[in-house]
Amino acid sequence: MHDADQVPSPPSIEGYLARLEVALHGADPALAHDALIDAEEHLQAAVRRGVPVHQAIEAYGSVDEIAAAYRGLPADPAGKPDETSGRSVDPPSSDGSPRGAPTAAVATPAQVPAPRLRDVPVVGIWFDSRAWGALLYFGGVGFVVATGCFVWAVVLGSLAIGLLPIVLGLPLLVLLLGSARALCLVEGAVVQALLGVRMPRRVQPVHGVADVGFWQRIWCWLKDVRSWLSLAYLYANFPVSVALFSITLTLAVLSAAMVFGPLLQAAGLPFVSISSDDVTVRYLWTELKPAADGTIRLPMSLALSSVGLGLALATATLWLVRGLGWVYGHVVQAIQVARPQAILPHR
Repeated sequence: MHDADQVPSPPSIEGYLARLEVALHGADPALAHDALIDAEEHLQAAVRRGVPVHQAIEAYGSVDEIAAAYRGLPADPAGKPDETSGRSVDPPSSDGSPRGAPTAAVATPAQVPAPRLRDVPVVGIWFDSRAWGALLYFGGVGFVVATGCFVWAVVLGSLAIGLLPIVLGLPLLVLLLGSARALCLVEGAVVQALLGVRMPRRVQPVHGVADVGFWQRIWCWLKDVRSWLSLAYLYANFPVSVALFSITLTLAVLSAAMVFGPLLQAAGLPFVSISSDDVTVRYLWTELKPAADGTIRLPMSLALSSVGLGLALATATLWLVRGLGWVYGHVVQAIQVARPQAILPHR
């Protein structure tokens, strides 16, 4: 009697995913997110083709094998290219069932890394590609992307709300939610490329949309919290991007002016040219008076001080945007890998 009570329950996709999530504990959140989405999609696809659950799981690979394979992938986008971008699993086997996760790179003997210029204290930031990527992102690219996404969300959202009384607003609202998820994925790719924080390459599927009719499919999209969170991100990210753009641009322009102003003067150009000789200019706490022709030139000591302070400000700016890029990238990653709903619906 006791033996009969202890018969193990048949394997299920839900149980497999739960064990895989535990096995991936401590891995990069974006890697774990993609691993779970890959496993869910491939196992569900195999079951829909008529493959028994236990056979689909066996063909896909054990939890330990899958977790080890994904842990072998580079979590740092600045490292070795991720050959699984766009496809994280091997092609299906001859019977149509999945064949497991990507193969980890073959381990090579450990070598002592050569010293890098970016490891030099303080000034090494000038050789850090992530700092320049962050400067490019916060200084223009991120602002442009966030503005485009915000305008799209506002325009389409306004149309959807305005047309709700005549029902046409519902399909537009679903289009808005679906596009928000896609835009978040695109923006994540930009963040990964410039800020060096790995982003998920998969979007958590909206369950039920493949097995129901048109209006039921709309309801599935409307009740999916992930879609609403993606839309909220597009709206909230715009003011954040504006603030970071303003700070970055101001510091970058100021430091560039402090460095290149004296250099242009050394090339024969005036530091400042004004139309009136009655104006007094103060620069770096020093009062400067224009010449008879209205031009102002810095004395040598002030020019050298300007260049030195400009380089110091530029260095501090690179450190600042590097830190902001790390924080911003991990916040975006946390938003994109959040799971407000179960991986699979309870049945």
